[in-house]
Amino acid sequence: MRFSLAACPLLLLLWPWFGPALAGGPDFGQARGVIVRVCDGDTVVVDIPEYPDIIGKSIRVRLAGVDAPELRHRDPVVRHAGEAAREALAALLPAGTAVTLTQLKRDKYFRLDAVVLVDGRDAAAVLDLPPSR
Repeated sequence: MRFSLAACPLLLLLWPWFGPALAGGPDFGQARGVIVRVCDGDTVVVDIPEYPDIIGKSIRVRLAGVDAPELRHRDPVVRHAGEAAREALAALLPAGTAVTLTQLKRDKYFRLDAVVLVDGRDAAAVLDLPPSR
């Protein structure tokens, strides 16, 4: 498919509406939530009381910019590291912990992607988790 110069004005006209979605998605601000459980080293399940239950009850939230080792990796060393990451996150964010989710976005798996603040501190920074690639 060949790009036409005639499409440039159309692209410029539509960019304010569709550009953010194409460039990583819009930032939906922040919300307060309560931890339901920790899934793994970089994902938690949260209830967001201010949202309707259909979108705010038991929603998966991935810690923005974090890529913890996978629990289901075939390498036992990676699985062990994943379990250690999950336990560390569970110790920091036990069920019932009040959190603030900032820089809310959706990721490719339809989870929320957010900076998770506990007592005003970024959970990823507290745990010193490696950044995602």
